[in-house]
Amino acid sequence: MKVETQRVRIHGHDLNRLVMHPDADVPVRAAAMFYHGQGDYAERYTAVLGSFTRRGIRCIVTDLPGHGRSPGRRGDCGDEGFLDSIIQQTLESMGDLPHGVMGHSMGGLLAARHLVLAGKGLLPEPSFSWLSSPLLRPGNGRSKAFRKWVGMLTPLMPSLTISTGVTPEMCRINNELDEEKAIAEQPKNALWHRRTSIGWGLFLLQTAEMLEAEVGNIAKATNLLLTQGSEDPVCPVQFAREFFEQLPSENKHYREIQGMLHEPFAGTGRERLFATLDQWLDEVEPRLG
Repeated sequence: MKVETQRVRIHGHDLNRLVMHPDADVPVRAAAMFYHGQGDYAERYTAVLGSFTRRGIRCIVTDLPGHGRSPGRRGDCGDEGFLDSIIQQTLESMGDLPHGVMGHSMGGLLAARHLVLAGKGLLPEPSFSWLSSPLLRPGNGRSKAFRKWVGMLTPLMPSLTISTGVTPEMCRINNELDEEKAIAEQPKNALWHRRTSIGWGLFLLQTAEMLEAEVGNIAKATNLLLTQGSEDPVCPVQFAREFFEQLPSENKHYREIQGMLHEPFAGTGRERLFATLDQWLDEVEPRLG
């Protein structure tokens, strides 16, 4: 894999983007847009997306505003219009290559939204999609009063940020403590964070409602993989199971990684997630031409 760092200017913001190219001796056969999670950042996924680049799939991950090396208040991703501009610019950068959409957690929710929009003819139809622990119920664990408060306050203070409540211990089983120690010692302006703006949070709640109502619009032809840790406390497994059953895709696959938490691709046991990815890609690859 060759990793290229770019700065892309969208609506006056210089966003950080990583393009993960296949090695020089591997022909580029497709491209994929990957949506990172809330509080997450592009650089994490150089260790995750190798299964794709080894097969000639160029992967593009853009740090959303307030994330990673992109500017902005931590957790404030902007709004729906800004997101759609990022999507359009990313798709244009792919040219005529077959493409896929992928994402983890919040990014999995955004990738599912992408699939609905494509199914309605508002975006080009992807050939494949990987949804990793999608945040299908962003309001899970929050009271109705809290959600009402968010709706009332957002028009007044959309950029106000609150904690997501997510901790590293909820994400991975790690018997190799170096990563956990590194996270604990990071300065306040480090790449990883646990903030979200209430305006963005309201958009995620609305997106989840839209997805529940319009999941049937997802194109049947898209080859889709949904992976989920069986012990995920952030995105509980029952939501993933219910969503998968509703997917109209004719070629869909659900893989529950036993004993894993919110990030099956990280920490002890991650090799099982990568084995699942490779098995699925064995099926996807011949269809890329």
